[in-house]
Order: sequence, then C-alpha cells, then structure tokens
Amino acid sequence: MAKTLDLALLPAEAAAMEAGCYIVVDLLRATTTIATLFARGLTDLVVAGDIELAREVGARDGRVLFGEVGGLRPEGFDHGNSPVEAAAADVAGRGGVLFTTNGTLALCGLAGRGDVYTGAIANVSAAAACVGNYDRTVIVCAGTEGGRRFALEDLAGAGIIIRKAVRAWPGLELGDAAGLAIDAWGYDDWLSPGLPQQPGKSTRLVSTSQHGRLLTALGFGDDLHFAMREDTSAALPMVTKHGDGWALLENRPVSGSR
Repeated sequence: MAKTLDLALLPAEAAAMEAGCYIVVDLLRATTTIATLFARGLTDLVVAGDIELAREVGARDGRVLFGEVGGLRPEGFDHGNSPVEAAAADVAGRGGVLFTTNGTLALCGLAGRGDVYTGAIANVSAAAACVGNYDRTVIVCAGTEGGRRFALEDLAGAGIIIRKAVRAWPGLELGDAAGLAIDAWGYDDWLSPGLPQQPGKSTRLVSTSQHGRLLTALGFGDDLHFAMREDTSAALPMVTKHGDGWALLENRPVSGSR
C-alpha cells in the first residue's frame, strides 16, 4: 500500500482528516523559530494557546518566555517570535515556552489526534524524512487570524516540504491540495533534478504575502530571509505531552533521513 501525503490549508480542515502524522507549518514565524530554538540546544518547549497561560508556565517553571502579539514581543516576555533572535538566544540546556497568535493554537488544537510535529523550511529535510514513517501524513498550514484564514506563506513552506518528501519517498501518493502546493510553482521542475529549479517563486510568495509585508513593515525583514533558508536545523520537534490549552514539544529526529 502506497504512503499518502495530503495538505490542510487551515487547521479546521485538518480536524476532518484522519492521519497518523500531522506536520504543522507556521512559516512566519512560529515553526521556524521552534526549529531554530532546538538547534540552539533547547531541551523542550511548552507551546501555549493562551498568553496568560504562557506567562504562568514561564514563571512557575523558570522557562525562557518567547512570543508575539501582532508580530511584536509581548510585555514581560524574554524574547519575541523571531528566528533571527532565536538563533542568538542562550537556551542550551534550558526549557522554553512559546505563545503566538497562530502556530501555537494549531499545535494545541491538533495535539492528541496523532503524532504531531512542527515543520518549516528551516528543518525541511527532517520533516520530509518523517513522512516515510507513516501510511498517511497531513501537512497543516497554521493560517492567520487565529487559524481562521488562509496564509500564503504557509502554503509556500508546505510546498517545499512536499517537494522534498516526493524526492525522498518514490511512489508517495499526493492528495489534491498537496499536489496543488507544488504545482503552484512548477511541479515538473521539482520532480526533475536535471531541470532548472525555481526557488525564486516560493520566495516571492513569502515576501509578497500579507504577513510577509506586515513583518517587513515592522522591521523584521531579516526573519523572512531566515525563514527561506533550508536546513538550518536538523531538529524534528514533536508533541510528547499535552493538556488543556498547552502542548510539550521535544526533539525527536527520525532515523533513515534521506
């Protein structure tokens, strides 16, 4: 039986899709930041669906507090939701907590449905390798406005993960939305390594997206460039515990990565 890979354009769509594995993509910027923090040596990360819960957990457990509201670091938080900032953060051997307006909500909402991971271009090879361990995988776009609306940059990031998975796992069957994600910027190019590649198309999708334009206006243009860099992290963050409004992520790199 062939392994299948599909795509949910919103978290609510994923709730209606049964799978053994869900990979959440919030390219700008939560899942990029998460991959970066684990690359820096973070031991584990609590993702919270509520900002006050994040503050409570951070204070109670002595965790480094990361987050954003409207793209900006909330009052009292140690760091924002910036992968560039995370890449310089002193977190080795420490635990963290993260609240964002989209990505952490999606992770908390999916926790318990199957194995739930975070994916981004930053850890694209690890995410693609993970697909081969399951009969059915769904990549989930976190979206915007609390996951209620589609986000173009998440589609771009998901498409790059799907491209990598197609190459890593010959015979992988794609759902319609997964096929659309890579067809949007040249399906044949991605399948044929001998042909000229077109990474500029996905970069344009990210930079011209509504969220991409907002972050640039806020002065976070460097985060967009960081988010488009492949494999800056080998981490594969996975939900290992969860409760009401929270989930715990730990690094669970897969064997047999290609």
